[in-house]
Amino acid sequence: MRQLLRQRGGVIGLVIVVLVLAVALFGPLLAPQQFDATDLLNAWAPPDAINPLGTDKLGRDIASRLIVGAQVSLTVGLSVVLITLVVGVSAGMLAGFLGGAADRLIMGTVDIVLAFPEVVLAILLAAILGPGIATVIAALSLVWWPGIARLTRSLVLVQREEAYVQAAIVCGSTTAKILWRHILPNIAAPLLVRASVGIGFIIMAEATLSFLGLGVQEPVPSWGGMIRDGLPVLRSDPMLAVSSSVVIGLTIIGFNLLGDGLRDALDPRLRGR
Repeated sequence: MRQLLRQRGGVIGLVIVVLVLAVALFGPLLAPQQFDATDLLNAWAPPDAINPLGTDKLGRDIASRLIVGAQVSLTVGLSVVLITLVVGVSAGMLAGFLGGAADRLIMGTVDIVLAFPEVVLAILLAAILGPGIATVIAALSLVWWPGIARLTRSLVLVQREEAYVQAAIVCGSTTAKILWRHILPNIAAPLLVRASVGIGFIIMAEATLSFLGLGVQEPVPSWGGMIRDGLPVLRSDPMLAVSSSVVIGLTIIGFNLLGDGLRDALDPRLRGR
């Protein structure tokens, strides 16, 4: 933590991430209005004391919908990262440590998934499964776990040749014990960095799916869906599309800066560069 706090970019990223998490956690308390309360007579109203960022086409408060949208985006991002870490790390560790048929089977599956562009494959899966938050989480998890598996495998291949692993094998430790007690703690740092940076990309992918109508559905707000709703009136009423875009951009920048800061703090070879 001390190393992280010495880096300007890491501190900025940490502050942004903490603010976004706080907004997501305390959204109902911070929202000035009900996110789904409509007022057609007040559609596309400019910012005022009641609606700080104005209203959308149904007279709903934009600020409240942005706050609730933070809950949706972080729920999707954190859920996908958790699933991909569990599946990808497990598969990558088995492939890297066992080798042979297990390695060929797992990495063959990884290569097949990685052969398709990630966003395109996620759109295809979401179109097949149908729209919704659960669909977005499932589609993005299926797309993102191969990258984690490949990274984990490369890290395990290096650690497998270290003396402490050979000593554990000689002592009769089981494969599960060697993987989870000895190897995993030594590869956790780059995986943590990859997860932090990956959250930003996942949030962007979720916004893309919602923008295309394949993600989160109304009346639940999504930043991507809000951008889609604001594009037709971008010239006359830009607040909806612009505010949603700014929030997405700041969130992604925050997680990327935090990931870079964690990389420098956890890898002593990169400190000071």
